[in-house]
Amino acid sequence: MKILICSDSHGDNESLSKLVKQYPNCDYYLHLGDSESDEYTIYPFISVKGNCDFYDFSERLIIDTPKGKLLAQHYPNFPFNLIKEYDIKFFVHGHTHMRRNEKRENLLILNPGSIAYSRDKSNKSFLILDITSDKIKIDFKEL
Repeated sequence: MKILICSDSHGDNESLSKLVKQYPNCDYYLHLGDSESDEYTIYPFISVKGNCDFYDFSERLIIDTPKGKLLAQHYPNFPFNLIKEYDIKFFVHGHTHMRRNEKRENLLILNPGSIAYSRDKSNKSFLILDITSDKIKIDFKEL
């Protein structure tokens, strides 16, 4: 399962379109909030609601993967009850505009950074998460 994950595009829908054209064979296109656009404009991305989103997105999404459940939300605060209840293996979030790749016990925590305004020393970024029953590949990419 290949998932292209981005966050905090803040209206840069042209970059979202370019990513879909550049990576046409992903199983999911996941946006972690602050697109500042509606679901039709960012399609085929599915999105969670960010603090700058005023459209009807879910606060969280849970996706089944070959290695366990992935929980997506905009904010980096851990919903410990959901992580435990659903046996979450991947927690992906946006909001900080900074890349994150961290392992805590059996939980992999990822943030793709921002494709609009990076706040770390990287350029505008996103990630491709490739999960099979044999491996997990995390590939941070820059625009």
